[in-house]
Amino acid sequence: MFQAEEIGNSGQAAAAIIFICPYGTPIQKVSFAIRRLLRAGYHVVAYETTAAVFTAADPLILPELISQVREDIRSRIAKLAAEGVTEFGFFGSSLGSFILYNCVGRNIPKLRWGVFNTGGNIAQGMWKMLDLRQLHVAQGWSLPRLEEAWAELQWPDFGRLDGCRFVFVSSRRDDIAPPGDIVQYLGPMVEAGAEVSVRRVPAISHRTTVIAGLWNAPRFVRMVSSSQGPPPGRLTQSL
Repeated sequence: MFQAEEIGNSGQAAAAIIFICPYGTPIQKVSFAIRRLLRAGYHVVAYETTAAVFTAADPLILPELISQVREDIRSRIAKLAAEGVTEFGFFGSSLGSFILYNCVGRNIPKLRWGVFNTGGNIAQGMWKMLDLRQLHVAQGWSLPRLEEAWAELQWPDFGRLDGCRFVFVSSRRDDIAPPGDIVQYLGPMVEAGAEVSVRRVPAISHRTTVIAGLWNAPRFVRMVSSSQGPPPGRLTQSL
């Protein structure tokens, strides 16, 4: 359901980044962002996921995919920690962002900081993609049924997030994951003790929002990997 690749020399990096590609995007297509993170001194564990998570029109695939990726991340973090890596963060884009949203907190406590490169309601976002919506309608699915099927993923139990630092990347022109949809999903993180900020990028669509976030990956990562920032439990926004 996914492929993973470790990039860089873990023995020369104090921090590793779990990097999950956007939906339908192979690792090599976003190698420009990975190279920028490598140059910034990070070891990268990159994931690409199966397109069947949506094209199969089977809502049971998404929770299974998240479960499998989560287990693999736990295993790789344990291996890297044994090799001397002391800090773990993440950078997820689009679907990759949603997967990581279901990894932080009690699921993988070592992921203390990271970047959600776009985010929002997974069912509504997928439903806005005409070809994917048609596939699901053909199998008898409606948007309300999808939202019900994915409700536990949309509202995960984070546990405590004290000391965690997260950035959400967004754009006013993002038609799939509009910024107005993000804030309601940040509330539970803030209530759990995390420091959360929303950063906007210039873009004309969801795709270009994701690309802009990827291009600026090192800058956004520095915002959360640094110990500087607002106190825990605070939400800040950059317009």
